[in-house]
Amino acid sequence: MLLVAAPVGVLVGLAIAAYDWTVNELLWRRITDQPVGLQLLAPFAGLLLTGIVLRLFRVTSSSMADEVVRAYHEPGAGMPAGTAPGKLVASVATMGFGGSAGMEGASKWLGATVGSLAQRGLHRLGVRAPAKTTLLVGGSAGIAAIFRAPLSGAIMGVESPYKHDLAHEALLPALVASATSFWTFAQLRPATPYFPIHFQYTLASRDLLVAVPLGLAAGLASHLFLWTLARLRRRFEGLGASILVRTAVGGALLSLLGLAAWRLLGAPVTLGAGLPVANDLLAGRYALWAALAVFGFKLLATAITFGCGGVGGLYVPSATIGAALGAAFDAALAPGHPGVYTLLGIAAFTGASYNSILFAAVFVAESTGNVFLAVPALIASSVAFTVSAGVSNSRSQRARRPGWRDQLRALPVARIMTTRIVTATPEETLERFSRSVLLDHHFKALPVVDPQGTLLGMVGLAQLRSVPMADWHRTRVAHVLDAEARTVCAHQSVADAEAALRRGGADYVPVVDATTYRLVGIVSDSDIYRALGARRFTAA
Repeated sequence: MLLVAAPVGVLVGLAIAAYDWTVNELLWRRITDQPVGLQLLAPFAGLLLTGIVLRLFRVTSSSMADEVVRAYHEPGAGMPAGTAPGKLVASVATMGFGGSAGMEGASKWLGATVGSLAQRGLHRLGVRAPAKTTLLVGGSAGIAAIFRAPLSGAIMGVESPYKHDLAHEALLPALVASATSFWTFAQLRPATPYFPIHFQYTLASRDLLVAVPLGLAAGLASHLFLWTLARLRRRFEGLGASILVRTAVGGALLSLLGLAAWRLLGAPVTLGAGLPVANDLLAGRYALWAALAVFGFKLLATAITFGCGGVGGLYVPSATIGAALGAAFDAALAPGHPGVYTLLGIAAFTGASYNSILFAAVFVAESTGNVFLAVPALIASSVAFTVSAGVSNSRSQRARRPGWRDQLRALPVARIMTTRIVTATPEETLERFSRSVLLDHHFKALPVVDPQGTLLGMVGLAQLRSVPMADWHRTRVAHVLDAEARTVCAHQSVADAEAALRRGGADYVPVVDATTYRLVGIVSDSDIYRALGARRFTAA
């Protein structure tokens, strides 16, 4: 935590501060100062530039946060450093010119890339740091900085690899890195909360009751959003055109959608990640019909941005969609604290879309500065999470951490088998065999092979007991061996060997060549236990 997590957090905080300034100050703030007509054209220019960059740098995948999850599950691959500059510039083009994408995906990706590079450097210096843990540490630090929420950053980092589980081995260093990253970011950029509220929330029974239907609506809305996103991705990929053409078409659609929103609502609510729109919804500046219109416009704009190949994050646009849904509940039900259902809508919709119960609720509490909001937010996000039924905006997110049987299925027998083998011959007597088994090696059974090494069967204590001891000196092993003994091949999984051991009576199972049936090794319970322990240690 001291040698790796803390300095990685500082480096990530510096990187995110520079990135935030580039996107928001250098580009987007200047665009929002222009007339509305130029603002509406900006997404087309930005996505066209995104396509040019992706093509020039030969970036094959535009995903950012999802790339971190994929690298976590495939630690040998790591973060692709070769395409990193191109993807970074493409994300600036998408978000800096008004595409419906958030900075948290790029911040998580940038943090994980910094963490991955730092880990490689530390290895050269002799400091051993697990690659998977360092990856999540950097990603958590990136989220903590851009969200101005260190606890939320750590929780999102460890929740993101799985739908129904946690990468708990990274929690402590992720908390340290998130703290140092947030501190570093706050020295350079404004650390204002994402959703400032002007009331002191107190728990109300009515809010807990409303959180249930709101969570139900958010869970169903997440299905609609993710279905639309998947459908548009397939449509754009099915065009058979280059990434440059797809992003140009997507940018044109975004400009037209922004024009429609401006004509209907008086503001181009589809542009940008949507944080100002979410805060306007929180302040109650939209009537019921207008909140529902924002919901539809923002959902479609986000699906178009990422469907055509835009680069960025989904969380802030998703939070804006959830805020619009919650604002509709605010307008219809008039809660005791105006805006509270808007916040619950953010927690519920993002919790369903990201398969994240804890992060969604904690972020609402941390970003508003009111811990009591976590209570109804947990109810809303839990209901939405249940309704979402595991559907996720991440293609690489897995259901849960692999159990020990899953780990054994992923490991071939050839990796753990013992090749120094004690065998018996078919011509030796049971008397000699008994000395080999009982006195010399303490095995329960031995494989029987012919002079060419072909496995003939197994002979063990059970076969010895079937013959009177007085006849052992003249009874050959060939007469009593078990020719039906269970075997496995080297390419099969260790789980297959473990199943053969459970069904058989020996303390190990022979490994044979699939074509010649020659004995090439054995696998014992001890081999399996050692392999399982090594994989658990490596994963941690």
